[in-house]
Amino acid sequence: MHLMLNDRYERMPWELVDAVVFDVGNVLLTFDPQALLEEHFPGDKALQERLMVKVLRSPYWVMMDHGTLYGEEAVTAMCGLETDLAPAVRHFLNSWVDLKEVVPEGLRALESCRAHGKKTYVLSNYADAPFRLVENKFDFFSLFDGKIVSSQVGLIKPDHAIYSLLMERYGLTPERTLFIDDAPANIEAALSCGWQGVCYNRKGVLDRFFSEA
Repeated sequence: MHLMLNDRYERMPWELVDAVVFDVGNVLLTFDPQALLEEHFPGDKALQERLMVKVLRSPYWVMMDHGTLYGEEAVTAMCGLETDLAPAVRHFLNSWVDLKEVVPEGLRALESCRAHGKKTYVLSNYADAPFRLVENKFDFFSLFDGKIVSSQVGLIKPDHAIYSLLMERYGLTPERTLFIDDAPANIEAALSCGWQGVCYNRKGVLDRFFSEA
């Protein structure tokens, strides 16, 4: 069995890793669907519930990440027969990314990797336009040596093909590559591809693992 790296070592074994790959959502930038809906549509629980189902839990959201659905086509698809939702869906899709905030623990891990001379990369499921917005907004993206974004390559995690693409594009060695993601399925896929993995599924995981103490 190929265990996660933090199930084998209490602290990051820097000598075993050449490259560290970061997911973006909930690792480097916050993504809390309910909080986003509350911010945009405060107090309107009925509308929030409809948008959660029609937008954030919809296969059309995944299609946006996959790079197969864009703009007004996404609005129309998400609304379906509930055309009265169009203004709210359009507003949300055009503004949700504005509320992104840095995850301090993830940023500290990234900075630690750079301080130890490791190559760093992004591997993220993200719609193209929102990703370009956050990439331009947050300075820490300049710390990466490369990136693979799902919508820009037509592949999506946990498809093994997107992991292979990162390997091939940047000449990485699987067993010396560490992947940090908040989704267990994405870490499982990385492990099955021969990568190392750490699942950031609770606060403190990265601070403990990357601590120098």
